[in-house]
Amino acid sequence: MQKREVENSECIFVGKVTEVKEDLTYKITVMESLDGGDLQGNVYIGQNWKYCYPYVEEEGTWLFYGRMENGFFKLNSCGLSRAFDNPFAPTSESKELDEYEAKMELEKIPDVEILNGMFRIDLANEIAALRKRRDYTVKASR
Repeated sequence: MQKREVENSECIFVGKVTEVKEDLTYKITVMESLDGGDLQGNVYIGQNWKYCYPYVEEEGTWLFYGRMENGFFKLNSCGLSRAFDNPFAPTSESKELDEYEAKMELEKIPDVEILNGMFRIDLANEIAALRKRRDYTVKASR
């Protein structure tokens, strides 16, 4: 699934959501580009889809996969973008779940903290792989 996200993303970065509005928009500041295309400190206005996870609802740090559309940053729908505080993401082996289904599945697991730890490890590994890919691409283009 990560390969699909990379291929379908104009922008891949770690960003800080600094403001969320009721009109489905939010403000993001780029902390680290993971594809070499976004400058640290860039500010984007994001717009949530009206359907499908991921959905930005609160401030915090996120891994973003997306593109610019009509002047707004849009996450890839049903993709791997996720908050560091809640790093759940569907895997390539699982069906894509909407946010409600995902929460219901988590409730079936006796120790959610262990699962959250596993999701945090997956997120860290994913970011490390994206950094490696970015650094290799930048080095190869010199």
